[in-house]
Amino acid sequence: MTTLTLAADTPRRASRPWPAQQGFTLLELLVVLALLVIGVGLVIPNLVNRGGSEFNAEVRQAVAMLRHARRVAIVEAQPRVVRFYALDRRAADYAVRRQALQSARQPTDWISESIALAYGDDLNQPARDESALTLTFFPQGGSTGGVLTFTQGARRARLRVDPITGRIAVAYAGEELDREALDDAF
Repeated sequence: MTTLTLAADTPRRASRPWPAQQGFTLLELLVVLALLVIGVGLVIPNLVNRGGSEFNAEVRQAVAMLRHARRVAIVEAQPRVVRFYALDRRAADYAVRRQALQSARQPTDWISESIALAYGDDLNQPARDESALTLTFFPQGGSTGGVLTFTQGARRARLRVDPITGRIAVAYAGEELDREALDDAF
């Protein structure tokens, strides 16, 4: 015969008062959130400064070309020329000029499609915009000299090429070329 049992007669499990939970604890959620914040904090500045690093790379390339030309002029005892070209993508002759420069490009040619170039003979002289500029280094170490200003949006860098020694100094936006410090350094 079958006996009926009532719900009150069945013993309750003491070890599990509630059913098993399916979810995350607050601590787990906070750890994941902290990792996401750290990840975003690392990625966003790199995306924002991407243009800045390209600008800095082009300025460093210009400095390297100038320093190399100076050394070669001294070692080979012959003048060396560095040419700078700042192309304007909005110009009517942009495509033709770009093609001509790329086909005749020399190792001492600096060509930029995104940076504006200005030149002044001295730190006190106002710089004038240039689309093409030539600097010459002489065997005794001197140069035609001057101050080159590279501009890309809000970014700016100034290069001073000393006409007597041919040495190069660089200052980025927010920094100023200190003439006395440069003279002492050279």
